[in-house]
Amino acid sequence: MYLPVRNKKDFVVRYEAGEFGNHSPTWNNWIEWQSDHGERFGKLFHIRNRVAGGKTWYNVHWLALGVKWLEACHECGSSNLYISAMAPTEQTLFQGEVMRGIWGLELTYTTIAKPMRDALRECTKTARGIIANLLIEHYLDANSYNWLRVLLCRYKDHVVEFSCYNTQWGTLPGYNTVFWEVRGGY
Repeated sequence: MYLPVRNKKDFVVRYEAGEFGNHSPTWNNWIEWQSDHGERFGKLFHIRNRVAGGKTWYNVHWLALGVKWLEACHECGSSNLYISAMAPTEQTLFQGEVMRGIWGLELTYTTIAKPMRDALRECTKTARGIIANLLIEHYLDANSYNWLRVLLCRYKDHVVEFSCYNTQWGTLPGYNTVFWEVRGGY
């Protein structure tokens, strides 16, 4: 039995443990990132917020991460922040949010190659039912598509947020899609 996701902090703990499948390499804080030699995961990182809708910092170069982390902690508090490797945003094919609704899948999406918040602000599209399913099946590789179906079955009445790339990327080999968030009614 899979418990519903109660809030963003609950989600982040479970996300870091890998419960939701392929995701960005992630660290609780700058010290953990530094001790894990996080720079081996690329040059750019993302300071993320444990507060729903909270401020986020994209494309932070690894040489500036310590300073930016301190600035972000001063603004938001260190317990509210964590670090992820920056996804290959320029290789984005398709991204959005999907859930099961009364008429089948309900999808909000974009094909803009920017971080999701920015991309959805620029161009948001919607699809339902068979059209939503066809779009998802078209863009996600077989592993990602099958895992999305598992997430939608395990976490009923939850939204699954994802980004699909034209390359495999994330913590699990063989996936072209990262699952950023699974959220209930928080």
